[in-house]
Amino acid sequence: MALGKSSPQITLASTLQRAGLVPIGNGIYLRREIPPSKSFSDATIYTKSFNPLLREPNIILVFGWMGAKLPHILKYTKVYEDMYPNATQIIVQSEPHFFWSSKRTRMNNLVPVAEVLEAHGCNGTRQESPSRDDNPPRILVHSFSNGGGLQMYTLGNLLRARLGSSSSSCRPSSRLSAVVIDSCPGNASFRGAIQAFTAALPKNSPLRIPVIIFITLLYGFGIIRHRIFGVQPIFERLKEALLRKGPEGGILPWMTEKTPRMYICSKKDELTPVEQIEEHVKEAKYRGLNAQIVVYEDTPHVGHARRYPEQYWGAVKDLWTQAVEGQ
Repeated sequence: MALGKSSPQITLASTLQRAGLVPIGNGIYLRREIPPSKSFSDATIYTKSFNPLLREPNIILVFGWMGAKLPHILKYTKVYEDMYPNATQIIVQSEPHFFWSSKRTRMNNLVPVAEVLEAHGCNGTRQESPSRDDNPPRILVHSFSNGGGLQMYTLGNLLRARLGSSSSSCRPSSRLSAVVIDSCPGNASFRGAIQAFTAALPKNSPLRIPVIIFITLLYGFGIIRHRIFGVQPIFERLKEALLRKGPEGGILPWMTEKTPRMYICSKKDELTPVEQIEEHVKEAKYRGLNAQIVVYEDTPHVGHARRYPEQYWGAVKDLWTQAVEGQ
């Protein structure tokens, strides 16, 4: 190895060490909660009515956009670390191969996430351990673009599958939760697919042409499956899942129609046009979901927090406050 250069493995290891993260799966990382501050008295820590920690999320799920590098996602999780330092963070990356993997492969990849959530009592139903009543799960979910949305959708399907037949006798629990949906959902247009899959490639990369050819074939195959076999495109399934409510919960099983959800978008987003998200939010409200929308005038795709950090993170904190006050 040449002097002064580091291998990708060494770079990743140092990034994880600095961030306090532990890899638990393929593109999945865990940051454990830290003990409550010693400045609180024992009476304050264990008395629900006075404990401020019980008004903060103790689980934060972050689903990155497709192709997002870990250092880019960590810019968001670092803010969460400062805002809610006692929360366990679960970070899920979304790589391009996720889209053409089988349903079984996609679900198997997220098993470590399901195991961590279940260990924290987040199976999403009322059949949960009474021992967790003193510190029930309080879950904040932050999803980016269609890539993150599809990971969230897959996790919801996985959690329900792991519940098995018991789900028919369980109702969604009234978990304290909220969800931030950044730059999503968008339609599965051919132009958008090309832009999404080539966004991370340099303009002069020799991989651009093979990737475009592959996406063209994949997109055409999807059209054939839909028109001949009636298989709904995966992005349409995502949109419908985001509107889901009923006896088995929302897109994630602990969500109900009362769960606050905030969609964030921009009029200058070329990958996910603002009109598509506005139409989706309108439908969500029509179906009785607790949905709101924040529209920026001039920010790029998943670039809203970078340009307007105070407004962005202020809105996230306000959303969580709404969840607490509405419980």
